[in-house]
Amino acid sequence: MPSDASDAKSHILNTSVQLFSTQGYKETTIRNISKVACVNVSMISYYFGGKDGILREIVKGIAEGLSSLLSQFDLNDMAVTMDVLKRLLNYLENHRSQIKILFNEMGKESNYFSPVKKEIKELQSKLSKLILSKNYSSDVIELEQKLKIMTDIILGMIFSDYIFDFSSFQDSSPEEKLLWREDRLQMLMKILKQLSGFNTGQVTFESIV
Repeated sequence: MPSDASDAKSHILNTSVQLFSTQGYKETTIRNISKVACVNVSMISYYFGGKDGILREIVKGIAEGLSSLLSQFDLNDMAVTMDVLKRLLNYLENHRSQIKILFNEMGKESNYFSPVKKEIKELQSKLSKLILSKNYSSDVIELEQKLKIMTDIILGMIFSDYIFDFSSFQDSSPEEKLLWREDRLQMLMKILKQLSGFNTGQVTFESIV
């Protein structure tokens, strides 16, 4: 057990992240955390007040990091968007366990989830505005239907792997992971450019592969 107070708190937090992400928040008890972290239950209560306090601390850190990145998207500037997407994917990869916990628990009616929910909705709004601003079609209803599907797909590409741990590259070398993130980034940019009409001057939903 770490001797320094701040180290002890971080140790409890890191242990909780590990347990929450592997066996679930609901299934993890304070006694589980106490046993794995080799600390007294009273110490956990002292630093966090209980299991909900630990979750709040995890969510707060991740929400602040995500909010900071998502607020930087400028989808009218593809160079800025490319840079932010790259940093976002790196951030998600480096906080994979916390992201999984965040999305697993986000359905709860707790106000500490609000900042990241707000930023994700804002990102979807920016995607919609970008595509609509470049569209010259008169069939607005059909466009809006397709737009909702495509923005959901784009957000899914960004977040799904980190929520459900689908990646076959999790245990791969750093070089392989980097290549995988670069491929994902390039595919996202192709979709954004094509949908926004940056390539042709007109929105299109045709294949981008």
